[in-house]
Amino acid sequence: MVCSHAMSSRVGIAMLLGVALGLCVPACKESCTAENCIGCCDSKGECQAGTRVATCGKGGAACSACEGQCVRQVCAGPSDGGRSDGGVLNTVDGGCLVGLCGAEVCDTSTGSCVTAPGCDGSREQPGGCMGGRVCTAATCRDVLRPSCSNFSPSSAPLRWTPTVNFGPVLIGARAVSFAIDTARCPAGSTRRAVVELTAYDFNGRFSPDGGYPKLFGYRENQTLTEIRDAVTTTVSPSGGNATLQVASCGSDAVTSLTVGYAYENGNGVCVTLVP
Repeated sequence: MVCSHAMSSRVGIAMLLGVALGLCVPACKESCTAENCIGCCDSKGECQAGTRVATCGKGGAACSACEGQCVRQVCAGPSDGGRSDGGVLNTVDGGCLVGLCGAEVCDTSTGSCVTAPGCDGSREQPGGCMGGRVCTAATCRDVLRPSCSNFSPSSAPLRWTPTVNFGPVLIGARAVSFAIDTARCPAGSTRRAVVELTAYDFNGRFSPDGGYPKLFGYRENQTLTEIRDAVTTTVSPSGGNATLQVASCGSDAVTSLTVGYAYENGNGVCVTLVP
């Protein structure tokens, strides 16, 4: 389901947060299959991430309950260091997944988890690293996978791979504030959330005049809306790196909120806000 109306007023901004809190009625869920689940299908026919001991698996196969560990969506015994598959995870379904290789990084061209290469932290992100990675302490690391329920295992951001989807890469997200703001929010919806996102784009589509590629908010695998208002951007000269602050207003009574964000054809991040 898509709630796609534009928001051009403070009331519209409040509506975005209201949708994020669950006021949009979710659409009927598809049956779990290899076509729509990158994790595993549980006994109820629902797609799971495939990373838990009780529900381990990938490629839309039936979930397994592991006797030892669930490592990179594969059951592994406690004595094999989690490398029962030799680090190669079934190249038929894409191999390793970005963010599931621990201290290593995912080579999506081979399906292998490999040693993380070095990078140049003085350069713009990703500092010479491949897509889907971020330069941290002179070492390339995979971007983190979102773990909040805003993204189900079958959602586009969790199925994202940098070898196929060339959207901007979100590399950071943090809560800036979550407080009552009567000056900038309408009556009854004065709880204002401000989130800061950082990203890079190999295509340099961030614009100094405030332009940015399509950004969406997520809840439970539903694309809520394209975020168009209440966004301020700080952009690098090349247009390849950007910091965005996204603001929205919601009910005064809200005491906590988790929001998911993803660029079109990009990965996802989660942010939890509390007063």
